Amino acid sequence: PVAVRLLDNLLDTSHFPLAAQRTEARATRRIGLGFMGLGSALNMLGLHYDSPAARNLAAGIARTLRDSAYQASIDLARARGAFPALERTAYLASPFVARLPPALRAEIGRYGIRNSHLLAIAPTGTISLLANNVSSGIEPVFRNAYTRTLRTGTESSSMPVEDYALLCWREAFGGAPAPERFVTAATLPPSAHLLMQAAVQPMVDQGISKTINVPADIQRGAFRQIYLDAHRLRLKGITTFRPRPDRPGVLRENTVPAAPPARGS
Repeated sequence: PVAVRLLDNLLDTSHFPLAAQRTEARATRRIGLGFMGLGSALNMLGLHYDSPAARNLAAGIARTLRDSAYQASIDLARARGAFPALERTAYLASPFVARLPPALRAEIGRYGIRNSHLLAIAPTGTISLLANNVSSGIEPVFRNAYTRTLRTGTESSSMPVEDYALLCWREAFGGAPAPERFVTAATLPPSAHLLMQAAVQPMVDQGISKTINVPADIQRGAFRQIYLDAHRLRLKGITTFRPRPDRPGVLRENTVPAAPPARGS
């Protein structure tokens, strides 16, 4: 509820470059609440990212977020009014809103809702890095240790980064090696990414960022199959990244793992 109220407030305090943008934003009052750290949480909870248990947990998190966010927006509508463009009959008949719990639909019919759309899973690459480098969006942990390239104008520099969940594991267990379930993006098949998005998507009313990192030597048929499988699962969209010598990406795997942290750090 706090996050929904904060994002709704931003629509009134933000400065828009064009008047048309301001008019559209305030007519629908669309916001985009999401989450990050899923991959890190699964590792610490003992769940393999590519497992039914992990997908069920992710879907449950998304469902809780959806229902809480919609309830908060309904409560805001009672206090501040519904979004101006709301047409209740058409809104309640939309496919996503039609799948909401009956109690929420009844309250929307009575009080309206403050925000036309509430949920989006963004990449969160930078903010998850600022949060001690937890995993981003609904992605698995990228690498246990890697180097990140930073650019400032025409200058670039590199910084080593280590996965926060792995640091926590080593701190809790005296530097013991992490178990095999601490999977990373490079060790997972494309199907693991697709199935996780399919599990979460029914609870998200806007876009989902999901990237599959594929090897440079992936065969054309295997690459094509990723998109055919995404279409079969009715995913909203999917992104793939294939590194090349002239396009290595801003994240590069370390050849030497970072040292475990000192006890008590």
